[in-house]
Amino acid sequence: MSHLSDTTARAAEAQTTLRLQGAERLPALLYLWMPLVVALVLSLTWHLSPAFYKAYLVGEIGILEATHVIVPLISVVVAARILLLQEAREDRMVFVWILLGLLGSIYMAGEEASWGQHYAGWLTPENWQAINDQGETNLHNTSSWLDQKPRTLLEIGVIVGGIIIPLLALRRPSIREGRFALFLPPLVCLPVAVIGEVAKMWERLQSLGAWDAIIFYQASEVQELYLSLFILFYLMVFRNRLLARRAAGLPARPLAATR
Repeated sequence: MSHLSDTTARAAEAQTTLRLQGAERLPALLYLWMPLVVALVLSLTWHLSPAFYKAYLVGEIGILEATHVIVPLISVVVAARILLLQEAREDRMVFVWILLGLLGSIYMAGEEASWGQHYAGWLTPENWQAINDQGETNLHNTSSWLDQKPRTLLEIGVIVGGIIIPLLALRRPSIREGRFALFLPPLVCLPVAVIGEVAKMWERLQSLGAWDAIIFYQASEVQELYLSLFILFYLMVFRNRLLARRAAGLPARPLAATR
């Protein structure tokens, strides 16, 4: 009887482990191949037809600019679905963290579209034109505190949480254990984090005279797409984690660090 109980317990533990591991995954087509293909297409399009790239991909209503609105809006939906989960509502830290993600995604989408001005075409009031660098109905062109500084903070978070920690966790899996493991970016965020940061770093070094070769035209716009994808994939896995822990009969977060 004891042997049967032990076998059952081990089977249940193995099932829980598989369920939690499965929550960390997204389809490879989504998190790996799609970002790689998009990067290749953007780079080749610029090198083969700069005129087409400038006419249809960049600019206020270009395809690339549109992704800066669409992807954050999808993140808003995912974040809202997380907040509807009982686990998120009962854990204050989870609720506040995801609420910040939702509000941040709304801000990203709204600011990129100048809150609809790019598509509706309304005129900017004169008093707002006086304080907005580009004469648009948005906030990020009025102060670096609403543009460069938040972006820099996000970029640091992506480098640390999306590149350094996932790579360290491959060698030390214990990093992903403990009470705050729920909040760590998953490994599936690594490709978009690397592509986005390489694009921007290449441009920075080029501006310093390190080389003349260009990978992406207006690399900051490309980086912005990949930062948005990073947030989206993070939120998708976050929701998967909560659902997997629910199915395993576990709380949203471990009550204490696992040893």
